[in-house]
Amino acid sequence: MGADGRWLTVIGVGPGSPEYITPAARRAAAAAEVLIGGPRALNLFQDLEREKRVITGDLEGLRSFLLQIRGRPTAILVSGDPGFYSLLAWLKRQFPGEKINVIPGISSVQLAFARLGQGWEDAVFLSCHGRSLEILEPYLPRLAAGQARLAILTGGANTPAVIGKYLSDHGLAGIKLWVGIDLGGSQEQTAWLTAAELARQPLTRPGVVIAGYEPD
Repeated sequence: MGADGRWLTVIGVGPGSPEYITPAARRAAAAAEVLIGGPRALNLFQDLEREKRVITGDLEGLRSFLLQIRGRPTAILVSGDPGFYSLLAWLKRQFPGEKINVIPGISSVQLAFARLGQGWEDAVFLSCHGRSLEILEPYLPRLAAGQARLAILTGGANTPAVIGKYLSDHGLAGIKLWVGIDLGGSQEQTAWLTAAELARQPLTRPGVVIAGYEPD
């Protein structure tokens, strides 16, 4: 536990490749007694001999475990950046008033715009992972008019192909989309496709779909 009483740290480990782990993230993981994360995230720290627990969909089980070890220096490893659609918001709800250390990481959206060679200060960020595609509906008229720029996180049932089909079914079959799969990983794929073309692609792994830009 730190001098200020903080025992819980949330570490952004980036896209899952060792080269994108920041020195600060590695130091924070090394300082913990317990590491919690998905199999891929934990594998990034296999050289650290620590107590480790795999995160599953059982969040109530995770909460119970954290209550059992409360006070021990613990690091929760999340993909990308903790401040961008991660467990951080859930942890703050479960432990109100608790001081949580946060170590930023490189998100898939950052990598996506780096691959594009574009700035992202004017983009709208949305996640369709576990959410209804209806969250896209308010942006459709502006997309059709070329007046909106979206970065869409995909995952679960809402694969990149499903995003392409949704846009196609709503009159945007010809809109140009950039799609990135497994960004920063060994199986990275990127492509420019129309929404209709994306709808036909067998892309099932999570990725990022960006709309509102044109290929250089």
